[in-house]
Amino acid sequence: MFRSVWLKTIRDHRIAVLGWSIGLGLLLYALYATAEQVLRGGVAEIYQSFRFYADPVAIDTVPGYITFRGTSVLIPTVLAIWVLLTGARLLRGEEERGSMDVLLSYPLGRVRLLLEKLIGVAVSILLICLILAGFAMLGQASAHEAVDYGRALGAMLNVGLFELCVLLVACLLSHFLRTAGAAAGWTGGVLLVMFMLDAVGRTVEGAGWLRNLSLYHYYNANKPLIPSVPADWAALAVLGVALLALLVINAWVFARRDLGGVVLDLSAGGQREEKPLELLEEAWGSLWLRSLGWRTLRARSLAILAWTVGICGGYAGLLTWMLPRLLDVFRRVVGEGGVLGELFSGQDISTNQGVISAALFGFIPVLVSFYALTLAASWSRDLDNGRMEIVLSTPQPRSRLLLEHAAAVILAAIFLPVVLWLAILLAACAVDLRVDVARLAAASAAIFPLELIAAGLVYLLACRLPSGAATGLASAFLLVSFLGEFLRPVVNMPDWLIGLSIFHQYGTPAVTGMEWGRFLALLAVGVALLVAAVVAFGRTSLAARS
Repeated sequence: MFRSVWLKTIRDHRIAVLGWSIGLGLLLYALYATAEQVLRGGVAEIYQSFRFYADPVAIDTVPGYITFRGTSVLIPTVLAIWVLLTGARLLRGEEERGSMDVLLSYPLGRVRLLLEKLIGVAVSILLICLILAGFAMLGQASAHEAVDYGRALGAMLNVGLFELCVLLVACLLSHFLRTAGAAAGWTGGVLLVMFMLDAVGRTVEGAGWLRNLSLYHYYNANKPLIPSVPADWAALAVLGVALLALLVINAWVFARRDLGGVVLDLSAGGQREEKPLELLEEAWGSLWLRSLGWRTLRARSLAILAWTVGICGGYAGLLTWMLPRLLDVFRRVVGEGGVLGELFSGQDISTNQGVISAALFGFIPVLVSFYALTLAASWSRDLDNGRMEIVLSTPQPRSRLLLEHAAAVILAAIFLPVVLWLAILLAACAVDLRVDVARLAAASAAIFPLELIAAGLVYLLACRLPSGAATGLASAFLLVSFLGEFLRPVVNMPDWLIGLSIFHQYGTPAVTGMEWGRFLALLAVGVALLVAAVVAFGRTSLAARS
């Protein structure tokens, strides 16, 4: 039984492992491939002022640049999206789809079941880390650095240790929340708080003690890629102790709580338990968003709030705190040419609007697209855990169910760009920075088709693949599409290939205003994916999804 459980866990995540490995690996390789040109462009001078993001150690070297841009925050946080979703449904997902009773009907204790499932996910994370280490080696060679597999592997194993902590946090929160989606949302909120504690502790005088409360601090204490930075064994010990403590607490709680219940209900709705007949009645008698759509918004409310606060607050803080100090430096460095000059050649960085477009709207569309992807992923998880079977037993057409869920995701997708626009305007007013209100509105609105494409792709893939595989492949598509735009200034690629990147098609609306041709083309792609998903779902046998 031990062999089958953990191997089945690995098998269930095999496509997700492949997708996330390739996507993040290509991102890491791209950072290495462009590092020399970026550093020659003088970007190290700019990053010295970005201490809120990470410690700029040896930022003028390739290993320091890769550590700062890639392994400090970006790669572990992006990978954490998959890890927290997996951890949240590791046990709660089995309970939601009614398979936990079947598993425990075997001569298998609760603790052993938990350990086997965790081992399966841990092996999956290890496989991702090993593949990323291979991409790091390729990147070292492309950047004309000494190929050091030991340092590359050490950096990725450090990422793996951080992800295991995230996994156990998500699993622990699932004991206190009634749905896997709620547990994932709470875990995302915890990660956001930890990042802010680390950032504030690093940049605000007298607040350094706050860093001791953040996993990011202990993770970033070790920088294996940088030869001049010695290993911080104390930080590793803290992570190890935290990992062990989380494991013990998870095992203790799971061994004692009622299946299907919670230790302490943190869900919005309290202890109210809905019976199957009530669910059927509500599903049958509901109108539009009253049932599935409204339930989606309510269940994902914390995740929506966490993403909104994280993205809008983070970038508004960047605008308020850092951008006024960096305007002259940024313009001088870009004006000197090099890779940064090529990257922003189509933008007028002599204006505040151009700098905001370059500094803020270069990466915001990517983050917001992942936000929409995670919201749509709740649909595929509902298909996995059997929730849809009760609703599908009613005479409601399948198309209506998917469209109701999509409507909720679309409302949430519209909400974030609107708040983002308001947050940037308020931040600009706070520092007396003149901006074009209409063009900032265009830049925010132009993100919506990207969100629709990300969500539509998840819906379509979920018709044939389980949740982990669908979200993994959709995430890989977003990462590869971003790389197409990221590598454009330094890699000679055909125009048609560059044009396939949805982030290239996004353009620079913060500078040029709404580019309606691009906007409508992206919107048409998103609508087409959604229509294809509706058609495919109508023909899908849920039992055949594998």
